[in-house]
This record gives sequence, structure tokens and C-alpha cells, in this order.
Amino acid sequence: MPELPEVEVIRRGLAPVLVGRRFLAVKVGAQRLRQQSSPQELRRWLPGRRLEGLRRRGKYLRFDLEGGVTLLIHLGMTGRLFMGPPPSPPLPHVHLVFQLEGGLELFFQDTRRFGQVLVFPPGEAPPPLAQVGAEPFSRKVTPAWLAGQARGRSRPIKNFLLDARILAGIGNIYACEILLAARLHPATPVARLTLADWGRVLAETRRILRRAIKKGGTTVANYLNSKGEAGLFQLELRVYGRAGEPCRCGAPINRLVQAGRSTFFCPRCQPRRDCNP
Repeated sequence: MPELPEVEVIRRGLAPVLVGRRFLAVKVGAQRLRQQSSPQELRRWLPGRRLEGLRRRGKYLRFDLEGGVTLLIHLGMTGRLFMGPPPSPPLPHVHLVFQLEGGLELFFQDTRRFGQVLVFPPGEAPPPLAQVGAEPFSRKVTPAWLAGQARGRSRPIKNFLLDARILAGIGNIYACEILLAARLHPATPVARLTLADWGRVLAETRRILRRAIKKGGTTVANYLNSKGEAGLFQLELRVYGRAGEPCRCGAPINRLVQAGRSTFFCPRCQPRRDCNP
């Protein structure tokens, strides 16, 4: 699933080309996405409106159209947004095509159809965004703020980082890399973390996310940016997907399952603190 860096890379690729252009029409495929506004709603609110801004909120892309209309897109697990003239031959699994001024078309392709394309009329705040937590780069996110969010909780730090209601946009890949860099075992209960621990978590979160954005994101399976290019941050992954390989310290990287997801860590660089696996 594209995480914060991948969505931000896509936003940066689309915004300079799309902002200021007017939507002209919407083509809707026969198969619907997991969450998708009806063709009638899309055609009612999009055509004729100019795109005034394109923002990212967590893993969502928010298209702000004139008149207060909002188009919200989530890429799900395999979603992809790309611009073009129409590809020839037509690509499979293209579920929506947005036609814009200047002969430009924006395609939404999603093999597994877990993505979301939702339109909201003027004055209606998009409900999905109400469930999105703080942005990792927000000024309000400090070590003390993180410690406050963790107070009274016994959940592992890895699960805490994946909770999008607390911190927006961090997925499995980056959580593993952040915890290695912060030298914290992924099963450490958050209540055991000190303020210094939270300081390292926050610093490494921001450093790794910025680095991943600079490298164009991480392509492990399906991710491509808006130009069809793969990311390069996967070349810098130190633990994710590397079970059994040596860490830089020489110890073999371990794997455990947390909340149904694989977690990768180094037992030497990330020692346990009397925590349950």
C-alpha cells in the first residue's frame, strides 16, 4: 500500500500540471471501487469546475475545486494515478478517467479495487479525513505529545506507529525502518518509552519520511509515480523484507507477526525491554 512518501511524491508530480485546469468530463468503468461516489454524483459536481489546489492528508489526496467541491482519492493497496494522452492499447483495470482542459486525462487504475474516489459537495467536510491523525511533520507533534498519546496504553510501539488515528501516513515499511533507526524493539509497550525514546522516534520518523520522498518513494510491488516511474528508497531499506539477511551489525534480521503483519527487526540493534512478542 502506498504510504505517506509515495502519496506525497504523486501529489508533487500532479499538482504543477493539474492545478488551474478545469474538469471537463468523467468516464466511469463498469467495475466500482471499494468506495466510490456514483457516476451521477461525479458528473454532477466535477465537470466545469477548476482545480484550485491539491493537498495530501495522510494517505489521501484532496483535490479542492472551485465552489467548495472536494474530490478525495485514496490509492488503497494497488491504486495508481497517472496522466497522459490515452494509452494505446488501453490499460486494464482503469476504473475512472478524468478529462481536463488542454486535452489532458487523469487515469485511476486499481487492480484490486480497494481504492477510494469520493466527491463531496460544497460545505460538506469529507468524513474520512475526520479519522486521520496528526501529520508527522506537524508542529504540534513533539516527543511530549507522543508520550501523551501513549499514556495509559500497553500496545506495542509498532502498532502505535501504524495507528493512522494518531499519526497519519505511516505504514508497515516505514514503521520497521523507523524503529530500527530509533533502536527500539517493535514489541516494546509504549508505556515503557521515555521522553528520550520518543525524541528518537520523532526525529527518525521525519528523517526517513523526508529521505523516502526525496528518493521518489518505495517500490516493493506495484507502486509507480504519476509518470510511471518506480521509487528508489527500497534500495536503502535496512530491515524491511530482509529476514535472515545480516544487519549492518552482522546479526541476522528477524521477523515476527504483529496484528497480522510481518515485522522485521534486528535483535542486536533493537534489544527487548521485558516485553511480550
